[in-house]
Amino acid sequence: MLLAAAAHAQPRINSVVNNASYTVPPLPGSAIEPSSIFAVFGAKMGPAALVQTTFPLPTNLAGTALRISASGRTENAFLIYTSAGQLAGVLPSTTPPGPATATVIFNGQESAQFAFTVVANNPGLFTLNGGGPGPAVLTLPDFRVITYSNAATEGDVLSAWGTGIGALTGRPDNQPAEFFDPQTSVEVLVGGKQATVRYRGRAPGLSGVDQVVFDVPAGVRGCNVSLVVKVGRNISNFSTLPVAGSNRVCSDPGGLNENEISRATANGLRIGSISLSRIRIKFTIPGAGSVESRSDVAAAGFTRIDASGFIRSEGGLGGVSIGNCIVTEFGGESKPWDSFATARLNAGPQLTLNGPNGITRTLAREANGGYAAAVGSAQVIPGIPTGASKLDLDPGAYTVTGPGGPDVGSFTARVTVPQPLTTNLDSINSVGLGSPFTVTWNATGASANEMIIITGASSTRGPVAGASFNCFERASVCTVTVPAEVTLAMPRSETVGGAATGSLTALSTPFTDANRFTANGLDIGTITYVTAESKTVSYQ
Repeated sequence: MLLAAAAHAQPRINSVVNNASYTVPPLPGSAIEPSSIFAVFGAKMGPAALVQTTFPLPTNLAGTALRISASGRTENAFLIYTSAGQLAGVLPSTTPPGPATATVIFNGQESAQFAFTVVANNPGLFTLNGGGPGPAVLTLPDFRVITYSNAATEGDVLSAWGTGIGALTGRPDNQPAEFFDPQTSVEVLVGGKQATVRYRGRAPGLSGVDQVVFDVPAGVRGCNVSLVVKVGRNISNFSTLPVAGSNRVCSDPGGLNENEISRATANGLRIGSISLSRIRIKFTIPGAGSVESRSDVAAAGFTRIDASGFIRSEGGLGGVSIGNCIVTEFGGESKPWDSFATARLNAGPQLTLNGPNGITRTLAREANGGYAAAVGSAQVIPGIPTGASKLDLDPGAYTVTGPGGPDVGSFTARVTVPQPLTTNLDSINSVGLGSPFTVTWNATGASANEMIIITGASSTRGPVAGASFNCFERASVCTVTVPAEVTLAMPRSETVGGAATGSLTALSTPFTDANRFTANGLDIGTITYVTAESKTVSYQ
């Protein structure tokens, strides 16, 4: 009985991650740097209600201690807060790089040792949603926070806030820091352009928090310009920043304009989104050769998001700004994102799609509040009959009508689907990590309102974790070079039965303002098409 009770009370560690990026192993950037703030997720690690502390940071807080062992050295971390499911602390600067273990002790009960890795530098950037992606926490010299409606301008001096830039030397980790500028080369990339760095070191008055002061370079503009910090080959989580003109309200070509951004940041946003998608996926089956799957899908969603949620959301309405790339990680312990209110809006029991050649489909309202309909499918397997199949979302003019519902009035939305673009994806079979690569396409006949999104994804199976990237460009440009900092943030892809499991996709779609519709109850209504070509590739 006593042994069973002790086992029931034993703390458990599920993950150890950078407290700004929350990058999980074995992804790049998942190691912990001495003097940085790290988070531990688990169960029964502390009191039910979160307890925070003040300076000097203790090694025991509300009955919780966190023991770190590395290279024969054992010491306790300095705790910032503790609770049953999550705690955070500062890794002592004396912790040697290499393999390490963490052990939580709560009220005399010890967890099993949890393995993690310590490295000399591992930058992470704090974001407004508190979870790693999305708008970075950035301030002007007067400490005003950068947001969509208080955007940066070219030449502004900004401070980015994070952890993991460099370890303290000869200074206490549990006391407020003084100015400390380590002899570490730090790069800040804004929209892929290298920014001038004025200071990179400890934030005065804090423990474990770093401040990187940089100039916004010329030639970048948009609501979601990419922002990433590099120390050697160690790269931070990808975040974004808005860059605008002198009025400091951002906008994106083809996205929300300045007036719409101002309204959304003040009052929130009610948006209706309709998309018609034709997706072609190629993958290789050992012994069978290339297999191709094609599908046509119509989908719609009507959503309300509150103002604070819009400000903190990843990508806002239009994703990353044109000419930019961003990496998003997935898998591992749930991230403690700052929650914001969203709600599905009811636009009626069903929507109706009409198109060329007499096509008609009903998009029924689903349990999650969205609308969807399969329009067609086809499979191509060499040497194997696949039976009857049909694709119906051919190029041409389409109309989607809605009868209206409790939240959204009746509407008619129209879009014309063009011929798909032709890309060089068939010639790309592998991507080198830390190396750039180029995707090209033939944009003959492409609309001036059309853009290309190049997307890649790679993941590991044990534990399941991965990353995907998105690069946005105008269709008329006809080429995208995915930069080295993007592939550097991707994990090596698994190989199953000799076949690669990573993916690379080229997607064409119009700008979000190209085909608007109006309805009572909506601030913005958009209807788009998506033509996507995808294949398996190896990330190595």
